[in-house]
Amino acid sequence: MGCYEREQQLIAEGKAKRGQAALDYFAELDAAVSEEATHLTHRPDYSKTLFAPENDDIYQEFCRFIDLPAPRHFDALDDQMEIEGFTAPEIYRTMMASNGRLVDVDGGAVYNMLVKLRTQPEMAKRVLDFKPTCYQNGCGKYDAAYARGEYGE
Repeated sequence: MGCYEREQQLIAEGKAKRGQAALDYFAELDAAVSEEATHLTHRPDYSKTLFAPENDDIYQEFCRFIDLPAPRHFDALDDQMEIEGFTAPEIYRTMMASNGRLVDVDGGAVYNMLVKLRTQPEMAKRVLDFKPTCYQNGCGKYDAAYARGEYGE
């Protein structure tokens, strides 16, 4: 039995709410963050997106990801869903490659982006295409101005 099935059982018994498996996963991640790095982390409230019943298929895939042994890899899941041409591994790679300021992106953010691709595809694609500008990230290969050819080597 995976974490999704355990969560559903606990919900039926009145011992948990939807999203408990994800919250346990987030607690595991938070426990590994050093105290000085905690001010650099951000996790939104996923109750109206990833945990919403209308996105149950995405949440189930997220729970399959949580069930993987650590360290988890997005490519390790078979038969991944695709929304607007993106799978979870593609979203992760795109997010990491597009913004050199990111140190890591957790599974919640990746699977929530699948939700956003379903519910707000144009906005989500703009986020995935985001490149920081020079004043935000310093001039270099991850810079939007550099990508447009406005700076030399």
